[in-house]
Amino acid sequence: MNYIIVNAPLYDNQTGMFSTGKSILIADGLIKHIGHLSECIAYSPRCPEILDLRGKVVLPSFTDTHTHFVELAKRRIMVDLQHRSTINEVIGELSSFRNTHEALPEWILGGGWDKNKIDEPESLNRQLLDSVFSDLPVALWSKDYHAKLCNSLALRLAGITDNSPDPAGGRYGRASDGTLNGIVYESASDAMEKVISQPGLEILKQAVLRTVREAHQFGLTGAHTMEGAYSWSVLESLRDLQPLCRFTWHFPPEELENLGNSGMKTHTGDNFYRIGGMKLFADGALGSQTAAMFEPYTGSDNLGILRYTDEELRKQAEEAVSAGFALSIHAIGTKAVHQVLSLYKDLNTRYPNPGHRIEHLQSIRREDLPLLRESGAFCALQPVHLAGDIPNIEKHWQAIRHLAYCFKDILAYCRSYGFGSDAPIESHNPFLGIYTALQRKAALDPGSPSWIPEQKLKLQQAIFGYTAGAAIISGTESHLGKLLPGYYADLMVLDDFRDEPDEFWLDASPRMLFCGGEPVLSDL
Repeated sequence: MNYIIVNAPLYDNQTGMFSTGKSILIADGLIKHIGHLSECIAYSPRCPEILDLRGKVVLPSFTDTHTHFVELAKRRIMVDLQHRSTINEVIGELSSFRNTHEALPEWILGGGWDKNKIDEPESLNRQLLDSVFSDLPVALWSKDYHAKLCNSLALRLAGITDNSPDPAGGRYGRASDGTLNGIVYESASDAMEKVISQPGLEILKQAVLRTVREAHQFGLTGAHTMEGAYSWSVLESLRDLQPLCRFTWHFPPEELENLGNSGMKTHTGDNFYRIGGMKLFADGALGSQTAAMFEPYTGSDNLGILRYTDEELRKQAEEAVSAGFALSIHAIGTKAVHQVLSLYKDLNTRYPNPGHRIEHLQSIRREDLPLLRESGAFCALQPVHLAGDIPNIEKHWQAIRHLAYCFKDILAYCRSYGFGSDAPIESHNPFLGIYTALQRKAALDPGSPSWIPEQKLKLQQAIFGYTAGAAIISGTESHLGKLLPGYYADLMVLDDFRDEPDEFWLDASPRMLFCGGEPVLSDL
């Protein structure tokens, strides 16, 4: 089907300006022409459908540059503790899951618990899980996915005992008497992952399809996912079902050899399934107090967990780069950020830079900002994290609060940037990310003061992060992220926001959405 869009201002994300009086011809999956209506009709290879938008605006659709997409889909079918703030609510959710499923899975999986918000954090332990599930293994991720709460059976199946030493880059949580409390941090969860039984393929496919449709409601037609090979195989199994979402896989190091042997490199693949970089973790997270810091967490001597020594990280990185792959390295704490940027600077003296990324970058020392520029790194940032992290920063990072989420400074020094969500850790609604980038308000509350307001971004910068910027760090800037002839027709229609306050973005939703020239959502 061909379409011609008329009576709609067109957004230019390079300038932040709108052009009026032009129409868009969509044909064969592309933006074929932008110009007068008569030109679009003349250039249309088939009889077009005219879409009169009556003053609504058109801009490129969004790409989320950092998700765990299959994990997001799993929230629909697993235990979800994301909004549970009391131990009684946690027990109620677990009991409800048990009582409402006629056939329970081999493993009880899920997550979303947050020890920073629960009323009795010490009660989040294996005994609590045992009280509901003594006969089935349970493993529940924390909200930030950097700790896992397990019951006694799960620990036993993974071979983890009270006498197990902490692994490199990880830690076993313990009660005051030294026994395991059921929480495993960072690399300590690796043993658990090897024995967990995941849901079946057909169940996951249906959950992912529903999640793609939900993503469309947020203006998303692209998502980068940071998951293992099985999750990627679930996404690839949807090819024939045409979910109309462009996926990029940032793969774990254990898949490096397989991908290299298959001839893949970073930015190879097709229009809907592409390979990104090799995903590594330099440290943990703020929520679990495992992000690696130069300064200790407030009121403690805890410096977090650095997952690799410099030499170990360099060795992993060189294996990827020499095989033609970029690196996508998670770094949240100041020490981890310094380690990753130093690595990239060194690598670039010996290898071509295929598009290395630093993921999250939630804190950076002022003296490391020039290093950010020298590293040549793309920055994959998640503004929506800030809305939930402000209380954690004030509680745990008091000494370096001014170094946290300093978006304006980062954008002045980085090569380019893309925005995302880290879903399911945060909402994958990019409009909430835009609002946070503009206003920096805790819990997305318009009535609260802006937190360190000098780091606010402009609207053009925020939209750029989900459109042209996302395309740049994806290696697709020649055909995605802009409204230009020859580009893929991935675009959305929104109500005119030019004279609206920033709060517009809290409730924004597309009136129409195209992916590859196909309308996947219409609310006109």
